[in-house]
Amino acid sequence: MSGIEIRPAEPSDMDFVTSLSPRLANVPGPAWHTIEAMEGFQDRYMSSTFAPTALEGSRTLIAWSADGRRLGYVHMRPGKDGVTDEPCGYVSLLALGQEAEGTGVARRLMAEAETWARGCGYRFLSLDVYADNKRAVDFYASGGFKPETIRMVKPL
Repeated sequence: MSGIEIRPAEPSDMDFVTSLSPRLANVPGPAWHTIEAMEGFQDRYMSSTFAPTALEGSRTLIAWSADGRRLGYVHMRPGKDGVTDEPCGYVSLLALGQEAEGTGVARRLMAEAETWARGCGYRFLSLDVYADNKRAVDFYASGGFKPETIRMVKPL
């Protein structure tokens, strides 16, 4: 998709950002969690991520089409490396509208996240993804991300 423009999010973009929350809740996740549990998690996560008291240094970028449509967004925030405890960048959310899937928008947004992390002086950029979300796992791996830890859960 040519003509993609990436801009910092403005307050008027928040309806768009929250409109993609159901898409995030419906990604392949752990089979032992119901869709209601996944939706509840996503609602809580969005509320805390975009709360007025959210972590300083956070940034949300919106991808726009040449004809003025919002296509997707990425939200980054400061984090800490799990091994060294040094500050690093963390991609907390990446979401696209369905029409933007497979068009290169996600790659553009992730490239901007990397630029943001480098500009902050971070050595690492990290993120979390559900192991069952093969499409996302493959996407991030193709962008150079590698597993560092694997959290394992046993439903009882």
